[in-house]
Amino acid sequence: MISRAPLPPPPPEIRSWSDQEARLAVRDGAMAELARRGLSAGGLVLLWLLGAVAVVGWAALGLAVRSVETGGLAYATAPAALILGLFLLGAAGVGLALWASRGREVRRRLADWAGVGPVRPDLVTHRRLRATGRCAAWLLPSVALCLLGLRAALPVGGRLMIASEDAVAAQSLVFGDVVYAAGMGATLLLTGVLGLIRSVDHQRWAARYLRRIPDRRGGGAHR
Repeated sequence: MISRAPLPPPPPEIRSWSDQEARLAVRDGAMAELARRGLSAGGLVLLWLLGAVAVVGWAALGLAVRSVETGGLAYATAPAALILGLFLLGAAGVGLALWASRGREVRRRLADWAGVGPVRPDLVTHRRLRATGRCAAWLLPSVALCLLGLRAALPVGGRLMIASEDAVAAQSLVFGDVVYAAGMGATLLLTGVLGLIRSVDHQRWAARYLRRIPDRRGGGAHR
């Protein structure tokens, strides 16, 4: 799903190449590949899968709380549901940390390659670095997940506020359902925010980097 090949660093000797055109061509190809990996479909799917694992973990925790509330035979399922929920949430947390670390490594490699030479006014390479289509493919579903997360979590807060002031509403409140709904909403929101940050961050980086294109004026002078 995601390429695990090492991210290409610039070779130490590349700055001493006498053929600047070859040096910049290698640099541009490496940066385009890094941009592709940083916004790959596999990376987005992995983020969603980790979010789904966390949602299942919250469902298990909600079941554990509800089993305690219900009592009787259901009470026996609480420990197993609790352990399962904590395991799934822990696994999702570790996965998200590794996912974020991979993104930071891509940015470090991009910064390393950016220092190899000046930016060239190559429109094909610039389109590959901007990755507008990939950014949109990350941005739009991420915004949708943020909205879904807010839709799931906000009613929970309203129900808790009503229950704090109304004894009848408090008695009818099922805390297992509250745990699941709040956890699911927070997970969807966090998943959407992470995808949103990755997309916006790449767009901002590309805009700053490509702004460094030399401005050729009369006589071939460079600014």
